[in-house]
Amino acid sequence: MSLHTYRDEAGAFLASMGAQGEGDAQKLAWLEEEFALLREASAVGNDARMRHQIYDMLFLLFELAAEHDFDLDEEWRVGAARKQEKYLKK
Repeated sequence: MSLHTYRDEAGAFLASMGAQGEGDAQKLAWLEEEFALLREASAVGNDARMRHQIYDMLFLLFELAAEHDFDLDEEWRVGAARKQEKYLKK
């Protein structure tokens, strides 16, 4: 499945709430909060909580991507090639 599917879902969610164009600052603050919760869940080995926090963080990242209309599929291809070159080529 294309990453654009998730980006567009998050964008539709923002639109349905009338929350488009509110800027990055709040989403970045929420990401920091979610990351702290992920750390806590990891520290106690709570896999269910970790999964939930990862979902929350991914959704926020997709919201950011939707706000900026980023081509995540292309970025994924470029990033994968970069990792291949950097870590797997000998």
